[in-house]
Amino acid sequence: MSITASDNSKVDLPVESTVRQYTWVASIARDIAVPVGAYFVLHALGYSDFAGLLAGTVLSALMVIGQAIRSRRLELMSAIILGGFVFGLVTSLISGDPRMMIAKDSAATVLIGLAFLISAMIGKPLTYLVARKAVSAGGPARVAELETAYRTDPAKRRAFTVLTVMWGAGLVFEATIRVVLAYQLPIHTMAWLSPVLMIAVVGPLIALSIVARNRGRRA
Repeated sequence: MSITASDNSKVDLPVESTVRQYTWVASIARDIAVPVGAYFVLHALGYSDFAGLLAGTVLSALMVIGQAIRSRRLELMSAIILGGFVFGLVTSLISGDPRMMIAKDSAATVLIGLAFLISAMIGKPLTYLVARKAVSAGGPARVAELETAYRTDPAKRRAFTVLTVMWGAGLVFEATIRVVLAYQLPIHTMAWLSPVLMIAVVGPLIALSIVARNRGRRA
């Protein structure tokens, strides 16, 4: 997420720049396509649901690890996602239940969602913290400008907090629905429905973030 500061000291709400937004969307599309594709390819070749979901989980985990190696660091969110993969893999191997590899996505999602909600409750909304980190690339002056706007403008603080709560509530809701559906619908249905569910929730949240950014520019 990024912050844009204008000469009149107005600071936009945290959203990706256009280029970074497209990069993020492409990354999400890859993260969805690889595990889903692995499942359906192996399923078409006659392998079991368990084998297909296992392959998708392993490939997803390898992509997270590869990204960490390329950037030479493991971000907190990536660590949570990787932990979710490990949790799903271990519990699935122990229980032999392939549905655990579908439900495992909810483990990481609910932890991230709770992190958003808790940060809003303690007065340190994650959207602001992420924005502060992003704007630090512009130098100390940009960081100071953002901090001043956040400290002196109640509307800015409220906007960051509301945006953080929306993301937190949305992610927790999505994680809960996925777990319920994972044990109610056939596995081959959830294999494609699970990422669709994520898009159905995250898509509107991104749109709301953009709307909030535009309102912040006009404020």
